Amino acid sequence: MSGHQKTEKGKYLLKWSDAAKLPFDIVLLFGSGFALAKGFELSGLSDWLASHLKILKSAEPILLILCIVIVVCVISEFASNVASIQLVIPILIAFQKELDLHPLLLMVPATLAASLGFMLPVATAPNTIVFGSRKLHVRDMASAGFLIDLAGILVITLVMMFFL
Repeated sequence: MSGHQKTEKGKYLLKWSDAAKLPFDIVLLFGSGFALAKGFELSGLSDWLASHLKILKSAEPILLILCIVIVVCVISEFASNVASIQLVIPILIAFQKELDLHPLLLMVPATLAASLGFMLPVATAPNTIVFGSRKLHVRDMASAGFLIDLAGILVITLVMMFFL
């Protein structure tokens, strides 16, 4: 068979019986995260939040990093990691300009922290796949995921100490 076959007129690429098998609850969870991130950006909420974070100007950079990692980790529990970082990066860009810090000092730990969500099904694609099997409950994921999240927060923060 050739890889360049054209579909015949009147034939569908996807049958309803196949589409009915899609986990629409999970598709909606991911989509809502992307919509939330886009709403923050378009509404100007990201810039507004960054302007109100000026009070943290005198804080130690390592404490800022720890706080950012914790906040991003928590956000990524409720939205996909891509949506979480899409939400946070515009805020951090404006924030790093206010603090006159190197951009990567905030962006790298935030990006790493966005992949830490291990407690809830929507947090990462592997969580969603495992939860979609219907063999795990949210409470099972939350109890194991909390410890993994905590370890990740500590590792990211400690590693970033070497770059200060």
